[in-house]
Amino acid sequence: MRALHPGGARPSARPRVRGTTRGGVPGSMTHADSRPSPGETLPDEVGLIQIRQPALPSSYRLICFPSARNSPLCYLSMAELLLPTVEPLVVQYPQLRAAEDLDPAECTSLADQVFEAVRGWVGRPFALFGHRLGAELAYEVACRLEREAYSAPLTLFVSGRTAPGHRGSLGPPALNCRIVALTAQYDPRATLSGVRGWRRCTCGRFDLETFPGAQGYLKTHSREVVNIVHDQLISLGGADPE
Repeated sequence: MRALHPGGARPSARPRVRGTTRGGVPGSMTHADSRPSPGETLPDEVGLIQIRQPALPSSYRLICFPSARNSPLCYLSMAELLLPTVEPLVVQYPQLRAAEDLDPAECTSLADQVFEAVRGWVGRPFALFGHRLGAELAYEVACRLEREAYSAPLTLFVSGRTAPGHRGSLGPPALNCRIVALTAQYDPRATLSGVRGWRRCTCGRFDLETFPGAQGYLKTHSREVVNIVHDQLISLGGADPE
């Protein structure tokens, strides 16, 4: 495990994983017991999983929104590449959702819950990263953070998802932050034309990153994804670790 950019020290130990629930109150979580066992239910409230390197404070925090089908800990392997520069904070949804689409009322309700859970974790420079359903939720939470918490993310990363309302009018852009969209070149659920629609969601800069194939690039091209995250955050200016 190593830093991907000059200036990052080599981590001396494995990342520490801490679970938080009920509004972000820390609680211990180890690699072994953090995965749900058969028959175990997820929390009734939004949970947060903090992955950090205690000896090496991070300059940035990346709040990650998994898809409906992926375990939050699928980001653990990515975390080993992000650290120590970027500390992941992974959202754990209140219940397992098999569908990648929510009706508007469900989406609003879940975004409200996630917003309340993460609003206390934006004290350092931060970005949001959402995949599939998580991209839509990350967008909704980014809107709330800019509008209600006056704390804008440096970048919103949206992965494998078409823009909301990409076939119709979105009205004025809802965000001011940079949006970086990621997608596979031949993903039938996230066509390039639909993903390009994210440019209409912000007054800020928009970048599109494409990967070969139809899906699975978060695993098969994880190093490239992490480099994109690092490059985007570092390009916006240096930050001092806490």
